Amino acid sequence: MILFAGTSLFAGIDDKKKKKSNKKKSHKTVKKAIVKPVKKDDTTTVVIRDDIFMDSVDSLLMFPSHDLYGNWDTSLIHPYLFDQHFTSDSSVVYLLDDWSCGFSMPNKGAVTSDFGWRRRRPHYGTDIDLETGDTVVAAFDGRVRIAKFNTGGYGNVVVIRHNNGLETVYAHLSKLLVEPGQELTSGTTIGLGGNTGHSYGSHLHFEMRFLGRALDTEDVVDFEKGEVKNAALVLYKEDFTAKYDLRNLHAKNISKSHTTSKQSASGKSSKGKMVTVKTGDTLSKIAKRNKTTISAICKKNGIKQTKVLRPGMKLKL
Repeated sequence: MILFAGTSLFAGIDDKKKKKSNKKKSHKTVKKAIVKPVKKDDTTTVVIRDDIFMDSVDSLLMFPSHDLYGNWDTSLIHPYLFDQHFTSDSSVVYLLDDWSCGFSMPNKGAVTSDFGWRRRRPHYGTDIDLETGDTVVAAFDGRVRIAKFNTGGYGNVVVIRHNNGLETVYAHLSKLLVEPGQELTSGTTIGLGGNTGHSYGSHLHFEMRFLGRALDTEDVVDFEKGEVKNAALVLYKEDFTAKYDLRNLHAKNISKSHTTSKQSASGKSSKGKMVTVKTGDTLSKIAKRNKTTISAICKKNGIKQTKVLRPGMKLKL
């Protein structure tokens, strides 16, 4: 009887050890199961093709506007798909609807350079004045396709594909705060403004593209009011040649004033006189040359008197 009791006692101790050991193992298993999905490799590296049966694809791979683009490329800043996918004469892009968070200004600084030909090269975006470290946010709901340093001139750049078919580009950032594949809502912080890449002074280079082709963002956004001009945008295929193909227009010696109707040959626009900053210019020199004051220039352009001017920058008078 004593031997039996001793055996039972030791058996009980062994059972407790086994249970304790099993608990530890199961705890480790649960911990790994929780961590693994978070550390999961970037699913955006997968290129989605039309021949894949979509019901078998993980829901994370259902990217915005897949029906329009047909792929998700994390290496090319601009996938060249326009001629392949823009097969109709026009396309409607819905900018505001009941299912999205609407539009947010990437940054509320003043516009310092427009879409158009500039310093012997095409400028496919709108430059917004900011200081290094200022917050930059997503314009529309969407998913980050690219967030990396680009050696081609953009510096630290974020490209977001949106549910409405547009892609927006945010360049020259000092810091990236998002990752490829991350889903965002309008107004989400994506990075901090800076002066990386081919940039002369801190600013945000902001682009809107459709199937890889750049649009004039001022056709879409009223930068003074900080809102989109219309709830929907109709894109005509001919406009990508007649208005937005800057190299082609430059080759034909067509000035930006003829293509956008924004400025006349006298340098004036419906918004008032504009001046372009030249090498060596200061606010004092510009004010004196145009018979105005430094404070008046700063007020109209939303800048400080200590702002460093860079050649090519445009100022309202």
